[in-house]
Amino acid sequence: MSPATDCNPKPENAPASAKRLAAQLASMLPDASVVQVRLQGPRTLWPHLGLVALDDRGHALRVPRAKSLPIARWIIRSFPHAEWGTQGHIFDIRTAKLHGREA
Repeated sequence: MSPATDCNPKPENAPASAKRLAAQLASMLPDASVVQVRLQGPRTLWPHLGLVALDDRGHALRVPRAKSLPIARWIIRSFPHAEWGTQGHIFDIRTAKLHGREA
């Protein structure tokens, strides 16, 4: 068996994968500038993925559930060292950086 090389990227390898992710998201969500991702919903105690795409003015964009769930999973898997259980995060598509925020 060969070891999986990109399963759990180290923090120093994350920028290249974050840039690839940002490029993919820019093509999938052309009007979005940032994406808010949370693992736990505001009214649930069990893990529940949530995603909100925002444009440059901060207005929420409609993202179908069939598209939002895979995007949320990609972002969470691209940044495994972030504390997803305690707070939500904002992924900036323009700069390919993840910022923490209170959920």
